[in-house]
Amino acid sequence: MKRIFPLFVVLFCLSLAGCTQEVKSGRFIFYNTENFFDTIKDHKTDDAEFTPTGTAHWTAERYQHKLDNISKVLAAMSEGDAPIAIGLSEVENKKVSEDLAGQAALKKYDLGVIEEDSPDPRGIDVALLYNKKLFTVTGTEYLRVKLPNSDVGTRDILYVKGTVKGVELHLFVNHWPSRIGGKTGSEDKRCAAALVLRNKVSQIMSADKDAHIIVMGDLNDNPTDSSILQVLGAIEPTEPYKHDKLYDLMSKPYHDGQYTLKYRQENDVFDQMIVSENLIDKTSATHVRGNAGNIFKEKWMLFNHPKNGEIPNRTYSGPRYYGGFSDHLPVYIDLDFGK
Repeated sequence: MKRIFPLFVVLFCLSLAGCTQEVKSGRFIFYNTENFFDTIKDHKTDDAEFTPTGTAHWTAERYQHKLDNISKVLAAMSEGDAPIAIGLSEVENKKVSEDLAGQAALKKYDLGVIEEDSPDPRGIDVALLYNKKLFTVTGTEYLRVKLPNSDVGTRDILYVKGTVKGVELHLFVNHWPSRIGGKTGSEDKRCAAALVLRNKVSQIMSADKDAHIIVMGDLNDNPTDSSILQVLGAIEPTEPYKHDKLYDLMSKPYHDGQYTLKYRQENDVFDQMIVSENLIDKTSATHVRGNAGNIFKEKWMLFNHPKNGEIPNRTYSGPRYYGGFSDHLPVYIDLDFGK
């Protein structure tokens, strides 16, 4: 006689199986979401443009469309490997990140949110969404960046420490100062951010030479620029790897002519994935799959510009609303856990 189990027993057993399932791999994503504001005026920041009565005419409908678009991209990126952590930049506040995590396309991942308002005058911040089933947060810190010869604030660097499958990870989410004023004229600001990050990384490496470190973010510089290559000390991955070095996994895509954003016909890779030595060493139990970072680019995310070819389909260009995704493409790496 066939035994029939009550439905609640079956569901309970399935839930236990999910909780005890071994983590073999996972995806780490970064996405500059381009001016991801809510519709409410924050009197502590200069966000009036992105309100219903502001110059961008940022309505509840446009906000929901943005939530739909960004969640669609992140869900598409997560179809192969479940996301462990998603770094975001240009999000206005924690509520925006929570609204994004609660969208139907992402809800199944049960994403927690880490975000705190930073001194950026426009109110845009960095945030981390993390998979609560896979990543256990053990500490957070916001690293303040003081810009040289300026009283204007900029985005904090978000540092999150946590574990996956008992493996400790150190995650940094960045959005370094922009190139307003020109690359050369603004370079010292990005170098200031790079130095803050380098000092924290060196502190971690001094305490643990085998630390697993992932630096992600829009650094507003390419892998060959001095803020990344010289100040941060993130170099192109070539053997032999050294314990005290950082390795920029976006170097290869950049040298191959790929882009995460475009200025006219110039290809730039400002969105970085940088790791410590033992994450790129394939003899380590926990390591990056492959030897380069990845840029997520689908036809439905792009706009065919008459002069510049395919470019990211953005939400706005100046005051003109296009209803696209972002002016940046997201990047990601996959980590394998265990040999």
